Amino acid sequence: MMNTIVVVTQPESATALVRWAVRLAKMRGESLIVLCCFFGEPILPPEPVTAKEREEAEELLQVASEAVSEIQDVKVKFLVMRHLTPAKTIIEAIQDREVDLLCLGMDFTMPRDTPVNRLGRRLLRFAPCKMFVLDPGDEDGSRYQRILLPMGLHLGAFALRTAASLAEKLDCTVMPLEVGSYFGTDSQEVAHRSLITKLKEAGIEASKWIKPTVTLTGKTWKSIVNKSRNSDLILIRATAIREMRKFRREERSQIGPENPRVAIGLVRSWRLERKPSWIGMIERRIFSWLPTLETTSRIDLFDRLQVGARWNVDFIMMICLSTAIASLGLIQNSTAVVIGAMVVAPLMTPLIGAGLALVQGNTLFFRDSLKAMGFGIGAALLISLFLGFIVPMEELTPELLARGAPTLIDLGVAFFSGVAAAYAVARPSLLGALAGVAIAAALVPPLATVGIALAKGAWRISEGAAILFLTNLVAIILGAAFIYRRLGVQGSRLGIGLPLWVRRTVIFMILMSVTLIAPLGFKLTQQLREGQTRPYTLPVSQSLREAIKERVHQEEYGVTFISASRFGMKHDIDVVIVLSAAKPVSVGLISDLKQLVNEQIRKNVNVAVHTFQEAGVKRTKF
Repeated sequence: MMNTIVVVTQPESATALVRWAVRLAKMRGESLIVLCCFFGEPILPPEPVTAKEREEAEELLQVASEAVSEIQDVKVKFLVMRHLTPAKTIIEAIQDREVDLLCLGMDFTMPRDTPVNRLGRRLLRFAPCKMFVLDPGDEDGSRYQRILLPMGLHLGAFALRTAASLAEKLDCTVMPLEVGSYFGTDSQEVAHRSLITKLKEAGIEASKWIKPTVTLTGKTWKSIVNKSRNSDLILIRATAIREMRKFRREERSQIGPENPRVAIGLVRSWRLERKPSWIGMIERRIFSWLPTLETTSRIDLFDRLQVGARWNVDFIMMICLSTAIASLGLIQNSTAVVIGAMVVAPLMTPLIGAGLALVQGNTLFFRDSLKAMGFGIGAALLISLFLGFIVPMEELTPELLARGAPTLIDLGVAFFSGVAAAYAVARPSLLGALAGVAIAAALVPPLATVGIALAKGAWRISEGAAILFLTNLVAIILGAAFIYRRLGVQGSRLGIGLPLWVRRTVIFMILMSVTLIAPLGFKLTQQLREGQTRPYTLPVSQSLREAIKERVHQEEYGVTFISASRFGMKHDIDVVIVLSAAKPVSVGLISDLKQLVNEQIRKNVNVAVHTFQEAGVKRTKF
């Protein structure tokens, strides 16, 4: 049988803390361990205390004993300990006595470095069980009928479910509070729907115990303080300690020090895991703002990816069609067609699935994803090779050439595309963004370029496109694994971490990425040295081109129009006209052409007219 343990450190909060611990133990059907913890020396390990010893002991022990005397229908064990830094000893007691829930007191009006608050922070970080932290304020724990949940403080699904369980089993009212702003007649309904959506995401619906509450003041702290006046407890997640210190300051400034302070409860879930390393702790600090996927969300995510990452008729059909579209678009040099192929391509799903499988340590799912990737790549290469052989093409188009010269920038694009795609799949409300992510990742066009370039004998272009695809593949899998780890998806074997094959695979892919940096960096350096790959000049409009040709044809002697173009980047000249003539052209023609360009474009631009003077061909004998 599991136990609930309550650690009592202050006489003034002992009664309230023990009463709440009793309620939680009853609700969970567990026995209760009351541990009176004294700070100081001599060091005394946790030992049982008899009723007679409690009567003759210090004030803390007497107050806790009186609170325990009220307990009915709960098996209670009384312990006492003394230590300068008791956190480690308490953690050992939790492990030895099969504790599932730890109740602890803190005071958010006191400095962080006081012994009580320092102990609370250490146990919140390292205690291997669920936790309920109570700052009773001026309450004695006898009232529990109204619990306030301030949704604006990123409450957390575990805190919501805990409150819902308390409401149902203790027959009390829970008031989730949404603070909105007034912007018109729809303000109330918008705020109410937002609140209902948050509750549904946590698996909670309004009932006779759950009373959603909306206020339109637009001032979060003022509204929470006002609503707390009619509440017995504010319940939030344990990571909001800093916000609760701010709440205590706001409470004092708004209601004054003479009025009673409401009780604050913090809850923290726990899952079996190894002691975090310093790197993991830094990661948690940096990415603590990201939402954590709950159990149902993780299961739904797995189901979505498992269906899409399976090698079946649907996958075969879509990979074949997307490769055919991409190949024809590349041969036709049509950017729009290539973009359409990116949207249709199904290869992104097994890559994201492989990232999820790595984080979970799911061997079967990883194999299925690799199978879909391998067969999909093979099918795409065969189709692109076939189309490269049968479709006539004089030379490789710019669309094909562009995918044959990947750079280091493409590695970054692929990694962040994997992160974006994985995050969008994990958050159903963002699934509409997947099309844009698929366009950014560009998986099928490089594959099609490999096949077409092989068919035409362009080995260097085929090699560059293969490097680009490999870059996208590795970076997307790593990006997906990275974001899923940050979203709380993880797997372990009895708490000892991920399987060996996962660690080896991740290391191999990281080394592969590092290896790709060399050729990609060389390509980027070469591109910077040779210049931009985008067009230096662009054609003028059709109407302007026809107007220039018509004016040139009006000349009495032979003047031929060759080209008219505008610069695609910043330049001293805006439009360049090139002519050919048997003898020097008139100043009037040049002036007319410049005026014509300005009239057609309807703004003052710099126009340059260059004329090639025709020369005869010297006859020689061969």
